Amino acid sequence: MAMKKCKECEKEVSTKAKKCPHCGAKLKMGKLLKLITGVVVFLLAAIMLQPSEENKAKTRQEMIEKISNAQPTQISPSGEIARIFNIFSDFTDIQRDNKEKELKGKIIEWQLKVYEVSKYEDYYKVQTSSGSAVGTFVNVYTRNESEKAYLENLKTGSDIKIKGEISGVFMRNIEIDPAVLVSK
Repeated sequence: MAMKKCKECEKEVSTKAKKCPHCGAKLKMGKLLKLITGVVVFLLAAIMLQPSEENKAKTRQEMIEKISNAQPTQISPSGEIARIFNIFSDFTDIQRDNKEKELKGKIIEWQLKVYEVSKYEDYYKVQTSSGSAVGTFVNVYTRNESEKAYLENLKTGSDIKIKGEISGVFMRNIEIDPAVLVSK
């Protein structure tokens, strides 16, 4: 049987004992107390690890600058990509998955037709229509009030020119996140 010293009387006690047989001091924490302590520690850690609003703004600004200064690849939203991801495409899921892996992380600069615009806390989601070009979901981060006003006044069928990073594919639409406006 393993033994340890009681913290109160410093006499040898079994590691399985809940109370010291010599002084009566409690030796083990109850299961409920352990659970409550664990939950409190977890919540405190989660709160402390949350990025501050200042850090979020700094990260967002760095992301916008990175995209703004990046050199776009010569990938076109029409042609091969549109054929591969079109709803009536002859291409298979495997071929689309392989193309997605090839596209992910690439910086593009595309002019697209707007289908829908939604506003979120710190970005605008612009869905573009497919047709001759591939459909997209673009998360546009604005740099000023003028860009916000521009996005909020777009209508279905309007042209939008964006520069951004391809982050994946969702429902045969290319996801571009983050993105910025190139010109208004």
